[in-house]
Amino acid sequence: MLGAKAPTGLLPGAPSRSSGRRSLLLSGMALAGVASAARGQGRGGPVKLIVPYGAGNITDQVARVFLEVHGARTGRHLVVDNQPGAGGMLGTYNLSRSPADGTILGMVSVAALAIAPHVARQQLRYDPFTDLVPVAGVSVSSAFLAVNASLPVNSLAELAAYCRSRRAENPVFYCSPGNATVPHLNLETVGRAMDFPMQHVPYRTSGAANTDLLANRVQVTMDSASITVPHMRSGTLRPLAFNAARRSPDFPEVPTFREALPEVQMLNAWSGLFFPRGTSEELVRPIAEEIRATVSDAVLAEKLPLGVTPFPLDAAQLAQQIRSDNERLGRLIAAIGLTQD
Repeated sequence: MLGAKAPTGLLPGAPSRSSGRRSLLLSGMALAGVASAARGQGRGGPVKLIVPYGAGNITDQVARVFLEVHGARTGRHLVVDNQPGAGGMLGTYNLSRSPADGTILGMVSVAALAIAPHVARQQLRYDPFTDLVPVAGVSVSSAFLAVNASLPVNSLAELAAYCRSRRAENPVFYCSPGNATVPHLNLETVGRAMDFPMQHVPYRTSGAANTDLLANRVQVTMDSASITVPHMRSGTLRPLAFNAARRSPDFPEVPTFREALPEVQMLNAWSGLFFPRGTSEELVRPIAEEIRATVSDAVLAEKLPLGVTPFPLDAAQLAQQIRSDNERLGRLIAAIGLTQD
């Protein structure tokens, strides 16, 4: 209607009173049509998925697999919008300030919601509890605590004893892809729970850390399974414990942390879907139902990256997960001394 050719009576000139009323009526009809279309687009579901990480990041990989399966199931084909920066904080902030009309979703990981609030307080510009509307959990990653195969240990207890036997000037080193990352916090948790010393060596990327691990410049890791499993299969790395609810079918002899350290709660890297703050329940509810159906689809489980499984939390469970992880990780980060004042 907005692009239609104007009727002769509405061409420029000195309009009569009746033609003026007709112009006003037509303008009102056009605006009503635009508003209706916008509302319909919101009901039809989101059209863009913000991923606050770069292409190839594990969350980006999960997002693209999810959208592939979701599109096949529902016919909804969202566009991925990678917005990396500040460890996920930039894209998460942009998501929180996006229009709350049901057209924009975001896939955010635990790091931006339960770690960043404690280690980047000065840079954080969103509240993980009030600025995002939880929709559903999507994925959770498992990880092995593994050591360079040259290390003479075959269990967590042996690793603890070996670390204690080393002199202070010659410690066991463990690597991570950076301070306050999930591998860093998990290895700190293990070391503190079993009271044995290791020296942290942070790297900029998992690839750089893995290079030094294989060269035995550092000896211990707990990075994602996609990083460690190929080298565990070749025998270059030796797994000591698995961070998952059940033992890995590929390494059934390796105990879970629940078996080896039942009193200790480890962190699994998870991702979930969120709408911007202010998105109405009317828009969230039907889309959340569709998303949970996709997360429960066996096809998704088959296509997810190595070591990643579905995380079928509803909105209330996802909100509780954020609060629980925030409380626990806040205490750990403060104890390590990573908190910014």
